[in-house]
Amino acid sequence: MTVNKIMVHADYNKWHRMGSDIALLQLHRHVEFSSHILSACLQEPTTSLAPDSSCWISGWGMVTEDVFLPEPFQLQEAEVGVMENSVCGSFFQPQYPGQPSSSDYTIHEDMLCAGDLVTGKSICR
Repeated sequence: MTVNKIMVHADYNKWHRMGSDIALLQLHRHVEFSSHILSACLQEPTTSLAPDSSCWISGWGMVTEDVFLPEPFQLQEAEVGVMENSVCGSFFQPQYPGQPSSSDYTIHEDMLCAGDLVTGKSICR
């Protein structure tokens, strides 16, 4: 199956680094739904998820903060827990406080933090 078009969110990186980090893939052909191929439902922007509820994350990006997913690319997925943004933010302290860096992350209100502190699996890894 080949990809016809990649549609990156119009506000990606517009308001802050990694903001609106989502894209849609349009395939060249229709697919038949099966036990392995299902549609993904997106919640309304006003939906609030309780901390400690579980969710599924997926992506083709980084395996760790320093390592890209090797080819051939396979979609990665994990079930993780939702966490408070303030808890998540504590993991993203500046490397050199007082000296902004392009590698520094800030957790914003429009972001969802989710991860497993035991396995290290998260939206960012």
